[in-house]
Amino acid sequence: MDRQPLTFFIPTRVVHGLGSVAGVPALVGSSGGTRVFLCADEGLTRAGVTGRVSGLLEAAGIPFVVFDSVEEDPGTRTVHSGVELFKAEGCDLVVALGGGSPLCAGKGIALVAANGGALTDYEGFNKASVGPYPVIAIPTTAGSGTEVSKVTILTDEARGFKMSILDERTFPRVAVLDGELMATLPARPALVAGMDALAHALDALWSVGATSFSDALAVTSAATIFEMLPRAALTGDLAAKQAMLEASSAANIATGTALPGLAHVLSQPLGRYHMSHGLATGIMLPHTFEFNLPVAAHTVAPIARLLGADGSEKELARWLLDRLWELMEEVGFPTSLDPSLVPLADLPILVEQCTKVVNYRLNLRQASPADLTELYMAALEEES
Repeated sequence: MDRQPLTFFIPTRVVHGLGSVAGVPALVGSSGGTRVFLCADEGLTRAGVTGRVSGLLEAAGIPFVVFDSVEEDPGTRTVHSGVELFKAEGCDLVVALGGGSPLCAGKGIALVAANGGALTDYEGFNKASVGPYPVIAIPTTAGSGTEVSKVTILTDEARGFKMSILDERTFPRVAVLDGELMATLPARPALVAGMDALAHALDALWSVGATSFSDALAVTSAATIFEMLPRAALTGDLAAKQAMLEASSAANIATGTALPGLAHVLSQPLGRYHMSHGLATGIMLPHTFEFNLPVAAHTVAPIARLLGADGSEKELARWLLDRLWELMEEVGFPTSLDPSLVPLADLPILVEQCTKVVNYRLNLRQASPADLTELYMAALEEES
């Protein structure tokens, strides 16, 4: 039987290391930018991070405009406002600074500004006529990994649904990974981001699209996250923060190659409750792990070995699931959905939306609507 060749594609140039943000002006020039649209959020501006990057641009004589009104879980309205400012100011390059929200907003603005129309026109695969304006992505959290991703996740407020835009032209031109920018990041967003990164790694291993390249990146990045997340999030250890940033990007390259499995499918409909993507995915992760255990022990056993465990593949997989529960308890990460926020009456709606997520059929163990309901129920019952 003929087999289609597999591909590994990551066009983003990754610049990494403590202090690497100092090179942003040169990267703007080499990317062809003459007027920068600096996309951030108000928290970064208050913390002085936006000012650090804008100061570098100003010192280099590069014109820029700051758009720092990106909220958590941004969507069509934010992108529309950003596109209007981008065009009014005559910008030709986006520097997206922050966690997943500003990074995805910046990617969405660059795409819509180049193509016109509405953000919803580009949901799904390769809907744009032309590629976006160049994007330089500078993550200040180690989690979303969208700085090295063709996937952009933004909310369609009309549906209360986090939609996915997938297009190889939306890979950022450059990603700058500088752990120094995480120095002022509070513990909770650092933990939420870190669990998102871990979900990227594990979901990549549980995908039918997994390859030897994605597996290698997923296994090593997951092991790093298991080891480094508490120190990176709860202390001022810059080396640990840098390690988490690099592991986060590696995990997203893995999931971008394989495309993610069930944890991400289950998390997307939870955006209707204005729950961050990382929080929703992290909560659903151990429940998804348990569901996948009968068919996926061989995929996660190598992580357990890197962490020093011994045993059969089944024993190692169970050990790693137990380690995941322990990690979440150690750092105080929620393991359940709040029933006052996610009412039982909404489960049919959530399940239906899961079945419409573009990667619904990619999980190694296929989940029926009844399985999806049971997984949401397991996360709700964990509360009691």
